[in-house]
Amino acid sequence: MNSRVDNHSGTGRAIVTLDTPALLLDEEILESNLRTMQDVLSACGKNVRPHAKTHKSSYIAEKQIEAGAVGICAAKVSEAEGLAAHGIRELLITSPVITDVKIQRLFHLVKSDCHVMVVLDNPDNIKHLSQCARRHRTVLDILIDIDPGMGRTGVSFREVPGLIRLVERCGNLRFKGIQCYAGSVQHIPNYTERKKQSRAILEKAGELVRNLDSSGHTCEIFTGGGTGTYDIDSDIPELTDLQAGSYAVMDAEYLAVGSENSPGEFLAFPPALTLLSTVISTNRAEWVTIDAGLKTLYHHGADPIPLPRRNGWEYQWFGDEHGKLTRKGEIPLPALGEQVELIISHCDPTINLFDHYSVHRNGTVTDTWDIDLRGCST
Repeated sequence: MNSRVDNHSGTGRAIVTLDTPALLLDEEILESNLRTMQDVLSACGKNVRPHAKTHKSSYIAEKQIEAGAVGICAAKVSEAEGLAAHGIRELLITSPVITDVKIQRLFHLVKSDCHVMVVLDNPDNIKHLSQCARRHRTVLDILIDIDPGMGRTGVSFREVPGLIRLVERCGNLRFKGIQCYAGSVQHIPNYTERKKQSRAILEKAGELVRNLDSSGHTCEIFTGGGTGTYDIDSDIPELTDLQAGSYAVMDAEYLAVGSENSPGEFLAFPPALTLLSTVISTNRAEWVTIDAGLKTLYHHGADPIPLPRRNGWEYQWFGDEHGKLTRKGEIPLPALGEQVELIISHCDPTINLFDHYSVHRNGTVTDTWDIDLRGCST
């Protein structure tokens, strides 16, 4: 069962007739981005294990599985629950699950007909999960989460063998591998520096995998990496799969970083996601006001980019409900009531502000897809 909303009243309409603000998704570009990532990684002998926290849609997750993804990552238990409810069977929860309430929900998933893995980084959590697995008469597959230097979650490289031994002693937990996600390097603007830092981290993780294998602790999974380092991390021999998320829809923040063949722009994955807005006031000569502010565009990240880019318009934040469009030189600003399409600032939290995507091809609405994982933050 997919997660498209039942109300298709907009189907067949031109996108410019939609009420605004509206979150638009170009289905053709989305499908192209999914194919591109899958083809690149398959050619390198790697799997795609994309992150649902980006698009918050079980329907897009289904498309990623159909394109060849080995499974889907979920940031939270609630995301995993939503994905499982819509038939997604291979799930990795990429943050530690600590509280009693969440652990009970986790084991409800484990005992369903889907396969769930979870990362951990703490001896007490290992013991707690082991006890719960024994009580539920099941075995939980786990990955050790490694801190790549961010200090957010994860253990140091040297602590991994000790945690694996504890996992084995506690019982009812099955060691499957490691997670090493260097989120801090994904948006380094300079490609050469981004490559240097990402390789340094993942090569160290690769060395750990070799050492674990030689000592009898087989790493079936070494997962990590992201959109910004997809063509860098895929060269690491030991890496089994990439946790990219933003590649599917993209945003202004990613488009601003350099790539191997273009120092000032990330060109591999065009933006499939845009926001449609309307000019609601033209009372100032210097700018116009549009109906897209902080409640429709996440502030952290790059500034939204008005389309077409050749117009030279620039977006400025203008409050909760509003945005400001300015211009370079004497380029005309859009008129009252005119609609403006924006490449969004940061895809993950912006998507989480909306109930559905207006899906289109060649400017015509073809469907609406429910953002059914919206608000899944527990």
